Amino acid sequence: MAKRFRGQNYPAVPQNRAPYVPTRSAQKPPFYPEIEAASQWAHDSEQWKAFVRDVVQMPETMTPAVQEAIRQQRWKIAPNPLASIRTAAHQEAKKMGLS
Repeated sequence: MAKRFRGQNYPAVPQNRAPYVPTRSAQKPPFYPEIEAASQWAHDSEQWKAFVRDVVQMPETMTPAVQEAIRQQRWKIAPNPLASIRTAAHQEAKKMGLS
């Protein structure tokens, strides 16, 4: 019979631990509803210019890049969705040759 190496204070039966299940907060991050609403607009809508200027706080020339950043939907899982859109918009602007 094999000898077991364990202390006397160690439990003989393994504890039943529930696996970790991540939970999402019921409260959405700031600007989430505004971005969600903007994601439903048509690409040629006049609302985009005001959204890019007032909410995202970027120049109106970045509108196509912001639209692409929102279309990618990475902002939905980001803790700060607005910062995620700004970062993705700058990356898209480089690809599009806007900056």
